[in-house]
Amino acid sequence: MFAIGDVHGCAEELRALIQKLPLRKDSLVVFLGDYIDRGPDSRGVVDTILDLQQYCRVVCLLGNHELMLREFLDGSDARRVARFIYNGGSATLASYADHDGVFVMPTEHREFFQSLPYHHVEGDHCFVHAGLPAAVAEIDDIDIALHGEEMVWMRLRPGMPEPNYSKIIVHGHSAMADIDVQPRRINLDTACVYGRRLTGMDLNTRDVYAVERCTGPQPIYLRDVKDSRRHALRFDGKVPVSLNYNGATLLFETINYSEIGILMTPVAPLEVKVQAGTAIRGTIGIGETATAFDGVVLRVDADRRIALKIVVHQAPTP
Repeated sequence: MFAIGDVHGCAEELRALIQKLPLRKDSLVVFLGDYIDRGPDSRGVVDTILDLQQYCRVVCLLGNHELMLREFLDGSDARRVARFIYNGGSATLASYADHDGVFVMPTEHREFFQSLPYHHVEGDHCFVHAGLPAAVAEIDDIDIALHGEEMVWMRLRPGMPEPNYSKIIVHGHSAMADIDVQPRRINLDTACVYGRRLTGMDLNTRDVYAVERCTGPQPIYLRDVKDSRRHALRFDGKVPVSLNYNGATLLFETINYSEIGILMTPVAPLEVKVQAGTAIRGTIGIGETATAFDGVVLRVDADRRIALKIVVHQAPTP
């Protein structure tokens, strides 16, 4: 029985790792989620997993990045669409582009993303993307409607108590320089997409298998049909933006946005005058959908619309 940590579009490394695993027809491989985003070939990762299903038993769990993709495909909430884009979603869209640069996802892949469960119990182990909620006494008490978001988003933090469930928890999501093996918990996210390694473990023997990655993520966008260049895809929708500017908090709403830029308008009279060329910090989205960024004011229009160039905060903890 094997488990594999966060892949994040690193299809080449995934194929190399699978070749290292001593798999048989009766083997079980559990993927811990986050197959997509940031890396160069999200589509190739899913194709590789679907191919592996033809050889042995495979269980694929839902990660927070697959949850964000579901929200993007639904498209009913501009804030959640923005959350997907600002967490590396453009790379996934680009991997599904056809020869004209248009985003097209095969039905088999859509069904794959929609079918992913939040957790899986096998023998002495419970597999989950991020972790199990501390509010439940035992795994059987989990209510996905109440605890699902926490199971794909929770982070390991200093001082957090280790789990003490009847099963050993195997997870990813919280990136580490190396695997983290505790008496009742194993973390296999070793941040391949950020230049570290992709890791798998044989849970029966505790043997570890890894493939190194030497480069970090590069921006990958859809191709513009008109001029064959790649651009960050721009989305319409009203998403809250908060700026920290000269000691004041300024509130805006997007007119449109991309992964690297925002066009927005204030939701109330500005307390201070915003100057072009000024460096700023802020967040786009609100609450659980908010993403922090650094940026610079590109221009301020006469109608008070403001254009920003931004860099999203993406520390190597995917």
